[in-house]
Amino acid sequence: MKKIIYTALLLLVTVSCDKWFEAEPKGGGQSGAKVFDNEASFRDYMNGIYTGLRSEELYGSNLTLGGVEFLAQSFIPDEGAEAWTKLDFSSEMGQNVSREAYAKLYAAIYQCNDILELFAEKKDVDFIAGSREMMVAEARGLRAFLHFELLRLYSPAYAADNAASNILWVEGTQPEGVRMTTAQLTDKIIAELEAAAAELAEYDPVVTGVSYDEMSLLGASPIDRVWKLNYYGCLAAEARALMSRGTADDFGKAYGLLTKIIGEGGYAFVRTVSGTDYEFSTEFIFALPSPETGFCALSEELFAPVPDGRGVTLSARLDINDLHADDRRRNWFDADNTMRTKFAPTSKIDKWKTTPAIPVIKIGEVYLMAAEAAAKSDRLPAGIGLFNDFMVQRNSESLKLPETATPDQLIQLMEAIDKQYRYEFLGEGVRYHFCKRLNQTITAYDGSQITEIGKKAFPIVK
Repeated sequence: MKKIIYTALLLLVTVSCDKWFEAEPKGGGQSGAKVFDNEASFRDYMNGIYTGLRSEELYGSNLTLGGVEFLAQSFIPDEGAEAWTKLDFSSEMGQNVSREAYAKLYAAIYQCNDILELFAEKKDVDFIAGSREMMVAEARGLRAFLHFELLRLYSPAYAADNAASNILWVEGTQPEGVRMTTAQLTDKIIAELEAAAAELAEYDPVVTGVSYDEMSLLGASPIDRVWKLNYYGCLAAEARALMSRGTADDFGKAYGLLTKIIGEGGYAFVRTVSGTDYEFSTEFIFALPSPETGFCALSEELFAPVPDGRGVTLSARLDINDLHADDRRRNWFDADNTMRTKFAPTSKIDKWKTTPAIPVIKIGEVYLMAAEAAAKSDRLPAGIGLFNDFMVQRNSESLKLPETATPDQLIQLMEAIDKQYRYEFLGEGVRYHFCKRLNQTITAYDGSQITEIGKKAFPIVK
């Protein structure tokens, strides 16, 4: 693979009065490289990596609201996106999205490797006690997280073809990588996330409650660890990978990780919508702050009526009347069957006094994954119980399932989980991966059938 040199964009917003700085990689013998002689320079570099993740090529559009979400048949596509929405990745949009995301994901991986090498080289730099260890574990976990994103986008699902070898594991700043099968790479990703989580359990402020913010460093105190791949984010990411492999033991281990998040994480569901927090910020485990000219502006562009916007509306596959009158997710929708409120520029997150965020992992996904993992590891009553707990949190108690362990009940549970994925993660690019992992046949926005989506993969476009 050709070596990727990445130059981060200057961050456009502030968070809690702290600045995210431009990252300057040292790798590749670049001239004018930043001198990493203090903790702040390492923190700036880490912030730059996350800045890149919120670009439109990644979570700012392609991997969420403006790209992958259409594959979940959530929206009626606008002109030019029809083929993409039907999973025709040979289309112009398919080629562009695939090319852009592939390059940006490997660029972020390069940066993770670069900073890990810097940590190894600059052992004489002074850090607040525990801060270095936290950042090393975080970078290692993020590297694995990003490899998993590549795997689930650019390879068939594990259940469909675990022998495919589409993705390189890249560790270091040299151009060489190791080509692995899906099975091998999944094993590697799980091991890396497990190791990172073990370190973060000891040093992450979200676990310890100890802050490293003596230097006002973003992501160094418990409350703002949501902006980084923190301990609980690592656990959730590991659970995603385990469930993609999908043995009974994997589901059992995932169940343990997910219930740990539920039991220890302290993430609160939003039962009432107050102020302008329509994104339910207390439910975020890992998120990226969105610039007003980024993610939220994309939402406005998509859902505003033509000619000013693109006039995108909800697919017939979704009916907001499926949500109970007291279900707080109804606040996301306007009367014209659009989703203009959830990520609107005016939807400020009161908790952090900042612009809307790009959600990456939320507690709702943890509950739904835990319900499935329990059911598929011979804990069907526990799985139904977790699903029912989720419905209570969404003020939809009448949708609870009987807690009986029958084959039919397992089918009903999976159907109910699938339906909740449609609504819970609208605009977030989550449901497509759920459907792909299960190799589902899905009904498209126009009523046609798209079969065995687990066999489909983004093309690797150079």
